[in-house]
Amino acid sequence: FHAWSSDDTVESSMVSSPSLRTLSYLMAEAARDEGLPDWVQLVALIHELGEAVKKLDPNNTGKMADSIYDWTISTRSRVVGYPVPDCATFSEFRHLNTDSLDVRYNTDTGVYESNCGLDSVMLVWTGAEFMYHLLRHNNTALPMEALAMVRYFLLGDWHEHHEYTPITNECDNDMLPWVRDFDLLRRKTRLDCLDCVDLSDEQCTQLWESHYSRIAAKYDCDHLFEW
Repeated sequence: FHAWSSDDTVESSMVSSPSLRTLSYLMAEAARDEGLPDWVQLVALIHELGEAVKKLDPNNTGKMADSIYDWTISTRSRVVGYPVPDCATFSEFRHLNTDSLDVRYNTDTGVYESNCGLDSVMLVWTGAEFMYHLLRHNNTALPMEALAMVRYFLLGDWHEHHEYTPITNECDNDMLPWVRDFDLLRRKTRLDCLDCVDLSDEQCTQLWESHYSRIAAKYDCDHLFEW
């Protein structure tokens, strides 16, 4: 968090926004003001750190910076190996998807078993997917609802439009309200903060040291993670 400087802004060519750090702290504070569990507050603070990984860890991001596909750019998530939902964005370009000609991907469940659960599927590699696997790999003490929020808040086709039902299961149904409400809080915070002034380094340090560092320690998220 000390390496997360105030000039790490959310990339946008159309809208001037506060830094990602400011948005994350303000969302965490919104969760705190609403009396949500402390682990929700922590997830609100860290869930988009995958977008800043090139700045936070520039020496260990492999050849990502030189590749055509930059997975740190914020984008919607999708299930890989499954028919593209009708509600998917940019559906007018669907005819360019060569997977539509592959019979393996065009059954009701794609390459997956019925009701296998979203925990068993592959998603497009995004900053959120990176954070999910990073937290799991390091055996944090965050509850499964927290990990679901991190992984699925970008999977709007599921929690907004109720797609992927042939491959979801009862556990996914239990997670859906948490993910949906988390994404609604995220959207509300971003709308409320369009004209916000960035929090200073001192303000962020004060918030971290007075409140969030203790939550991070409680859920074993306060050490150097392995990847």
